Amino acid sequence: MNPWIGLGLDVTLIVLVGAGIVQAGRLIRQLADLRESRTDMDRFVREFNMTVMRAEAGIKGLRQAARDSGDDLEKLVENAVSIRDELQYIVESADQIASRLTSGAVRAPSAAEKATGTNPPPAPAEMITPFAAKNSPEPSSSGAPPSRAEKELMQALEKLG
Repeated sequence: MNPWIGLGLDVTLIVLVGAGIVQAGRLIRQLADLRESRTDMDRFVREFNMTVMRAEAGIKGLRQAARDSGDDLEKLVENAVSIRDELQYIVESADQIASRLTSGAVRAPSAAEKATGTNPPPAPAEMITPFAAKNSPEPSSSGAPPSRAEKELMQALEKLG
């Protein structure tokens, strides 16, 4: 064999082994980077998992707070409904009492005239009118329309006076 061929093969082999060593070095660096990345990824996954658990705990807390405030709101609504019903009953009772007072005031002078046969005392309308004129709510001054009880009272007072 020719020494030049042997030398060429030796040089080629040395170049290939050198290239293999360079590639092995690169591969070792890439594997080290991959291990470091894997460590970073593990840390990221653990932190993400802890964040998810904290978020779940926060959501549970929010749900409980919403339930509690919903229960409180429901109790307030129930109280408001019962108070509204009581007020409605009071207004209806006041309307009935006002009607009875009005009808009693209308009948009272005629009963007094029959019993004594003299001039009757001043009509209740005459006694009430100055007071009512001072204290009667006027829609124009307050801006709100009069209630049903106020309207009935004003009608009764007009009938009397």
